[in-house]
Order: sequence, then structure tokens, then C-alpha cells
Amino acid sequence: MKMRYSCRASLFQPNREYELQPDRLVLRQSSGPNKNIPFSDISRITVFKERQFGSSRSYWATTIHCQGRTIRLTSAHRVGFARLEDRTERYIPFIKTFERNALAANPGIVFTNDEYREALVTKICGFLASWITRILGLITRRQAASICGAALRLIGPLLRGNRHADRQLHAAFPELGLTDVRRIAQGMWDNIGRTVGEYPHAWELMNFSAETPEAGQVIMDERTAKALRHLGADTQGALMFAAHLGNWEIPAMAARTAGRKIALVYKRQPSRVITRHLIDFRSKFAARLIEAGPTAPREMVRLLRDGWLVGMLIDQHMAGGIKVDFFGHSCLVNPMLALLTRRRECPVYGARAVRQDDQRHRFELVGPLEFPRDSTGKIDVQATMQKGMTLIESWIRENPQQWMWAHKLIS
Repeated sequence: MKMRYSCRASLFQPNREYELQPDRLVLRQSSGPNKNIPFSDISRITVFKERQFGSSRSYWATTIHCQGRTIRLTSAHRVGFARLEDRTERYIPFIKTFERNALAANPGIVFTNDEYREALVTKICGFLASWITRILGLITRRQAASICGAALRLIGPLLRGNRHADRQLHAAFPELGLTDVRRIAQGMWDNIGRTVGEYPHAWELMNFSAETPEAGQVIMDERTAKALRHLGADTQGALMFAAHLGNWEIPAMAARTAGRKIALVYKRQPSRVITRHLIDFRSKFAARLIEAGPTAPREMVRLLRDGWLVGMLIDQHMAGGIKVDFFGHSCLVNPMLALLTRRRECPVYGARAVRQDDQRHRFELVGPLEFPRDSTGKIDVQATMQKGMTLIESWIRENPQQWMWAHKLIS
């Protein structure tokens, strides 16, 4: 079945319908012949977010450069002078399929993910964050975590993410009163602040081992120590998933302490400076960093085939993703974990770190996990993602103040 998408990219442009064919993109016109854009003729694809007059939010857009022509597709359909229709739910599946097919047919296409075109304010925030990180590196980890936790407890409730947190907490725990919701949100900001404060002190957190499970700043029980030793002894490719719980960088550190090479999937941040700092930080324990994008699945499959461990966070909304039940609500998440498991039949582990009152962390590793299969005997993608998100939900219920409720996932 051919995929189609239509949009009116600007006020002075007619509504245009695009059809995706195996080797080309077709622009269908109400008057005149259709225009064919063969994948072989495309030189560059640029993906970015843009602001549109009439809306306070950002919209995904793509420009396609082909033999001197530039074609723009956007998720913001212009209805009138100051009216927009959000077509993200239809746009994302179409454009993702287009990107995959075009790059597979023409590997020479220059693909640029320019999601964040930095404004002056973003640049200033990036440089401030860089200097703050350097200052935090001059004091102890516990001092840095305490200072940042206190700062976020004050600043967090003023940020837009706090509104997302309040709405999601009320949706997830309808029985809770306003006081309890605010207490959990305060704990969330404290945990985020403490995690930020710990970034300059990676080496201290990384100093733990399954052989001495109670000795370091990251501790574990014997069951997790046994699972970690098993993971370290295994030579086949494997997947590890986690969530934005506690200090969410620790699961990848655990893979390194087990002696496994781990590749992490990351998403570029609004600030180039912050993105560079995060890459430098994660490079201390991750042997490879894979930027989320259309070429990422191919690289993950190759690394799994070569015996690597691939880690990812799965608790974020993805437009056009797969539906799962999360806290009694239907949510859309990225199915990549299940798709890779189905393709490679590789072991899958779930991991989390729980922040303790003494500022240490308790690491937990579960797996290899068993997942449901469909009638053909293959891994069931939807059921696999549901099982992963159900496990994460159970973890969140144990320590709701340590999950990042500011990420919009529950609708």
C-alpha cells in the first residue's frame, strides 16, 4: 500500500499531496502533470523544528534538495492566516518511511538532523551550563548533588515541565491529593538536580563491581550481582533498556564494569554545548554513541551482530510510535527495542538505579527477559513493548519521586 501525506506549508502555497513509491517521491498536483522525485536525484535531506505564526509550539519539518529544487514538508498544515492544523500523527510515519527508503536507495544523500537551530538564549544557557558544570567539578559529588537538588526544587516548579508533571501525576494517581502530587513533583526536581550535579563526578560513580557489591557508591544485591556477572561472561550481542529513573546513566556504567562494550543511543539537545558535554561525559563509559535518526537502527543491528551491548531509554513519547498501556492510559512509545529483539533474537535486560537516602545508588538488573511471541513464533512487537513498559511502571510506583514526570508521555 502506497503511503500518502498532504500539507500546505505556507499561506501562499496550495495544498500539496505527496505519495511515497519504492524508488521515488511523487508530488501530485491538481493542475498539470505529477512531479517525480527519484531517490537517486536527492542530494540532501534536512530535518528540523520550526516555529509558525499563529502557534506557540514547534513543528517538525523536512527540506528535500533535488537538482536545484527545494521541497518542504511540514507537520504544520496552514489552514488560514493565523490558523494551523497539527498533522504530526500522519507526518511522522510518512517522513520516517521516506527517510529510510531514500537513504537505503541512495546512501550518498547528506542527511542533517538540525532539530534545534540555536537561538541566542539557548546559546547563553549552554555556555552557563558549561561553566556551572566546571564549578561543580571542583567540589565533592555529594556537595554538588545537594546544591543542584536544592536549586531545582526552587526553580523547577516555575518551569513549563512542572505543568506536564502535575497533569501526568494526576492522571497516573487520581487518588492522590494536591499536596501529595506537589510532594512527588518536588522530589522529581530534586532527583533531576542531583543527577545533574553528579555529571562532573562520573569516575566516582563508575567505581563499583559485582565482585564487591556493597563496597562502592553504587551497590547491588546478590541477584543483580549474579545477573551482571552473567552479562559480562556472555559474548553475544544483547540489549539493555532503562528509564529516566534515579540517575539514569548508571545502567550503562554497570555494563562497562561488567567488561562489556556498550553503545548508547542519544538524542541531540537544544544546545550544542550541552550536547558536546553529554557526549564527552558518556564517552567515559560508553564505547560508542549513536545519534537517534534514520541510520541508527542499521548501526544498532550491526553492533548487535558483532557482539556489542546496545542500551536505550524507552520511556518517552514518540509520535507515530506503538501503543502501550501505561498507568491505565494509552501511550505511544518507540518500538525499536522490540523490533531489534524480533530481528536478532538477542538477550534483553532491564536496568534501573534507585537513589538512596545516603546519596549512594542501588543498581538493579533483571534478565535475560522472556517476551511473548506471535502466531508465527516471532517476538511480538506490541506485547514486548508492553512488557517493558509494565516493568518500568512497577519501578516508578515504588519510587514515583525519582521518575522524570516532566517528560510528556501520559496523554
